[in-house]
Amino acid sequence: MKALRHTGFFIALAAFVISTSTVWANPYMGEYKGTYHPDGRTTMQATAQVIAEGDDVYHRIVIKAAPNEENQDGANIEIYGNRQGSTVYIGDRAGGYHWAGQIQNNHLSVRSEYGQHFKLDKFVRKSPKEGLKPPQDAVVLLPFKEGEKPDTSAWTNSNWKVLDNGSMQVNKGDNDTKEQFGDIEHFHLEFKLPLEPNNRGQGRANSGVYFAGQFEVQVLDSFGLVHTSGDCAGLYNVARARVNACLPPETWQTYDVKFRAPRLNADGSIKENARITVYHNGTIVQDDVELPYSGNRWKGRSEATGPIHLQDHGHPIQYRNIWLVKGK
Repeated sequence: MKALRHTGFFIALAAFVISTSTVWANPYMGEYKGTYHPDGRTTMQATAQVIAEGDDVYHRIVIKAAPNEENQDGANIEIYGNRQGSTVYIGDRAGGYHWAGQIQNNHLSVRSEYGQHFKLDKFVRKSPKEGLKPPQDAVVLLPFKEGEKPDTSAWTNSNWKVLDNGSMQVNKGDNDTKEQFGDIEHFHLEFKLPLEPNNRGQGRANSGVYFAGQFEVQVLDSFGLVHTSGDCAGLYNVARARVNACLPPETWQTYDVKFRAPRLNADGSIKENARITVYHNGTIVQDDVELPYSGNRWKGRSEATGPIHLQDHGHPIQYRNIWLVKGK
């Protein structure tokens, strides 16, 4: 229920840019990139995240500018804006100064004293793992083809909605695979979170993916947050994601996971804890993390196996393109 050099960051960021023709539930929420001008002669690369926190009216705006060289300050501000008509108007104080500006037609501009200002344009980032095809030796748990309802026969809960976009949507209870799994060399899953601007924390598009029926990787709308172990790609009370790699809600996101099941003693008690590596939208966020466990789930068993478990937490989250390659 989670230090690269600045140049490398912006190169990677640019590689993800695609057409901005995507239809958004909130046209202002999302990611922006452009420039910061702290004075009349300096230009820095800058990015922003705009997060809807109310009925398309109240927006939190986090802007960061990366310094061009060592021993040079960048800028980090968090400001707020309110929509009026087709424009989000910004008027707020941060970093000791008053900022004023607007978001309109996919362009964000904000200015403060001494000529310092940001000029940024909206862009849409896409996971490089979206649509990843299963290899020949994969166990396909939810086949995906755009525009076709998926076959959900590998799952136990027939109440989940089967959608024309190739996904299944959370509905009326958790969902388990019929087959049990232990070690997994490569698990792939894609998910799309609804925009729930009036919710906060664990109430914002909550679900989870469990391995061996026990070990959860959190699914949550954590876009634009200072993240914790309870946020998207986090391991509850164990480890937060190393990087907040979240895309905005209403965007398809990906998990790619390597899972090593616990090793058991003869009586089914834990001899070696489980371990997990997680890539979120192509970025490694959990690197061979040990997962402690003190229960007796596998008492009397020789192997720690269980279903892939998808959690219903009362939110209409969509899943698609789910497959795995078993560990050797």
